[in-house]
Amino acid sequence: MDPIKKLREHFTEIVRLKYIAYLLGWDMQVYMPPGASQGRGEQIALLEGIIHEKLVSDKTAEIIKKAEGLSNPSLIDVAMLREARREYDRAVRVPNELVKEIAKTTTIGHKTWEKARAKNDFKMFKPVLEKLVSLKQQESDKIDIGPTRYDTMLDEFEPGAKSDWILKIFNDLKSHLIRIIKKLDSSSDKPNQEILKKYYDPEKQWDFSVEVLKKLNYSFEFGRQDKSTHPFTTSLSSTDTRITTRIWEKFLPACLFGTIHECGHALYEMGFKKEIHDTILAEGTSSGIHESQSRLWENIVGRSREFWKYWYPILKKYFPENLKNFPEEEFYRSINSVQPSLIRVEADEVTYSLHIILRYEIEKKLIGEDILASELPQIWNRKMEELLGIKPSDDANGVLQDVHWSGGGFGYFPTYALGNLYGAQIYSKVLEKQPNLPEEFEKGHFSTLLSYLRENIHQYGKIYEPRDLLKKVTGEDLDSKYFIDYLEKKFYPIYKI
Repeated sequence: MDPIKKLREHFTEIVRLKYIAYLLGWDMQVYMPPGASQGRGEQIALLEGIIHEKLVSDKTAEIIKKAEGLSNPSLIDVAMLREARREYDRAVRVPNELVKEIAKTTTIGHKTWEKARAKNDFKMFKPVLEKLVSLKQQESDKIDIGPTRYDTMLDEFEPGAKSDWILKIFNDLKSHLIRIIKKLDSSSDKPNQEILKKYYDPEKQWDFSVEVLKKLNYSFEFGRQDKSTHPFTTSLSSTDTRITTRIWEKFLPACLFGTIHECGHALYEMGFKKEIHDTILAEGTSSGIHESQSRLWENIVGRSREFWKYWYPILKKYFPENLKNFPEEEFYRSINSVQPSLIRVEADEVTYSLHIILRYEIEKKLIGEDILASELPQIWNRKMEELLGIKPSDDANGVLQDVHWSGGGFGYFPTYALGNLYGAQIYSKVLEKQPNLPEEFEKGHFSTLLSYLRENIHQYGKIYEPRDLLKKVTGEDLDSKYFIDYLEKKFYPIYKI
């Protein structure tokens, strides 16, 4: 058999086993009864152990070695070899028992986090968090691609990225964001969010979100939307991509923009070329590029004036009493109000990245053993005051608000802010090619943008590495100036500055 064909088939089996594990994880967050976490943890641990054993087997090493000897490989062949080697080299260094222990602990950790958050009790979550930190430190020490533990963790989500690179970007970004926030705060004509805090019927919110999904070309033939504590997207095959949202009765943006955000992720997953379906390349090339798609649709499109020229009359039909006599322009301003807030996922575009910088600075020290898990609530609250000028009144709205650490996702948070930067840079290039996009949004047409993203980003999956893909699309390395320019051009007029 052709060595590349053999490699493809071998890793497709591994990918499909992963899809089964993702299905168990999806059910855990959407439908599983709360008392079933122990059994589910054992199931996921067993499956992760089987996947790991198959990945690190002598057969895998032999298949990769033979495929690497192939002459004149295609672009897809080269990428498949690169990703196979990358996965094997990381996995072969980690003992199977550690893999299973992490899988079991993250399953228990997720349910423990849900309960701790609901009860506003960090002490309930602390023991499992400490165990997760220790397990992920052990895993990082085994993989050891450095130069630090945290760099190894970061590389899992943003291949090739180093914390020094992240730090340089974030320090520059932080100074610009603080400057913009101060300038907006000096305005004497600020938007008012009160219209968004009325009671909005949950069923109608849901129905409106589904209508928006259909218009954005999310396929219900190959996906579905459900509800979960924390919105997420998961693919259970290359033809089954599911999203979740959450609904807050007295804050309209939670469901709507959560749905659009996850739709952006799903459109990426639904757009891979058929030649890479169910292969090791059928993933986003990095979490940062993935976030660029969700943040682009959620904010650059979904919070644009043009988007609401089309959607506001429709929204008023869903909520006529709440929105009667409320001007479209004021609604647009209200959904773009810049105000330091406690909850990351509800934060505005300007302050959002400060939430990420906070988490990056904390988890980097946590993994580096510069701080202890027991200190997190106090450190979190102090840094919230330093960066955003507000302090959480409880841990549910502070250190317990995010799901990521309960799943051992240390190193993931920076990719959200990178996604903002990638997205603004990509969209700037799209507008050069398709300058009439805003006019199309006003008419409820979103296919031109999706077609561009499909052709230039989605179809490739992991064929190109993240920074290579960005350079291919935009002709440049990552530059935060596009995001800063976007914020200034959008928000200064909203604040009448």
